[in-house]
Amino acid sequence: MQARRRDISIKSIVRNTENGNIVYDHPMQRKPGQWDKEQQSLLIHSILSGYSIPQVYALELHEYYDESFSVLDGKQRFTTICDYVNDGFKLIQNLPTITLSRLETVTNENGERIPKFTNTEYDISGLKYSELDGVLKEIFMDYNFEIVLLCDYSDEDVETQFYRLNNGTALTKDQKTRVVLGDELARFLDEQEEKDFFTKKASFTGTQRKQGAVQSCILQTLMMVLDDYNYKDTTNKSLLEFAEWFRANHKQSDLEYVADLFDKLDEALPETGKPYKLMKKINIPIFAYLVQIADEVGLSMSEYGECIKSFFDSYTPDCEYAQLSRKLSYKKESIDARTAIIEKMIREWRTVA
Repeated sequence: MQARRRDISIKSIVRNTENGNIVYDHPMQRKPGQWDKEQQSLLIHSILSGYSIPQVYALELHEYYDESFSVLDGKQRFTTICDYVNDGFKLIQNLPTITLSRLETVTNENGERIPKFTNTEYDISGLKYSELDGVLKEIFMDYNFEIVLLCDYSDEDVETQFYRLNNGTALTKDQKTRVVLGDELARFLDEQEEKDFFTKKASFTGTQRKQGAVQSCILQTLMMVLDDYNYKDTTNKSLLEFAEWFRANHKQSDLEYVADLFDKLDEALPETGKPYKLMKKINIPIFAYLVQIADEVGLSMSEYGECIKSFFDSYTPDCEYAQLSRKLSYKKESIDARTAIIEKMIREWRTVA
C-alpha cells in the first residue's frame, strides 16, 4: 500500500460530492448522522476560525486523479460540511464570535507606508450557511483539508488501516466488530439492516442504530443458529471473538439461511405503521431462531405471527420471560431458558391451531 498527501478545498469537496467523485459508502464506515448539532457547529466554527482539523484518509478511485476517492476516515466531517453548505442545519447558539484581521497599507504623517490591521467580529450563532457574511463564505469555501490518499491497497490493508485509525477512539465496540468482519460480511449486515423487518417492525432507538445495535442483533442470531459454533454469552467481547471466527469459517449458505429467517419473521408480522415494542435487540435473535421450530411443527408464517402477537399481548413485567430478561440476559443459560418458553408456546400453539 502507498500513500500520498494533498490538499483539497471545501469548494472542491462539495462539488465532487455532488457529482459523485467523492463517495462515502465504504462498508468500514459508520453510518451518517453520528454527530449531534454541537459537534457539527464546532466543526464549522473551527473552519472559520482557522483551527487545525485532523487529516482525512481516503481510498484512490482513479489512478492519479486526486479529486475522486472513497472516504475511509472523515465521513462525518465531509458530510457535515456538505449538509451545512446546502442549509441542512443551523449552527447552535452561543458560539464564540469569529474575529478576522484585515491588513491595509497606509501612509503616515511622515509619508511612510506602514501596515494597519483592522479587526472585525462576526457572530455566527444560529446561522445557516446562506445567512453567513460573504467574507465568511469565501473563507469557508477556500479552507483546505489535508487528504491522505491510499493507493495500491488490498482489502486487508484497508481494514488494518481503518482499525488502527479508530482503535482507542470513539468507535463503539459494536462498530469495531464490523471492522473485524471485513467488507463482505459488513455488506451482508447492511443488506439485512435495510430490510423492512429492521426498518419498520423492529424496535431500536436512533442512538442504538447509530452505535451498531442492529448489527450486533444479527450477529447474535448467527451465533444461535450455527451448529458448529458454541457460544457462552453475547457480550461485546464474545461478539468480537465470533466475528473473527465467522469471517474465517462462514459459508454462503450460512448467510442465505439467516437472511431467510429474517425474511420469514418479516412475513409473520404484519406492518402496523410503528415498531413492535417487544421486537427489540434482546428478543429478536430468539424469535428469528425459532422460525425453525415454527417450520418444523408445520406453522405457517401467519400462524407464527399470531403466536408471537399472543405472547406480546400476555407479556407482563412479572412474567417468567421478563424475569429471565432482567438477570444476566446475555448469558447462554438465560437465552436458552427464554427460548424454551417461546418454543413451548409454539408447540402448544400448533396443537391449538
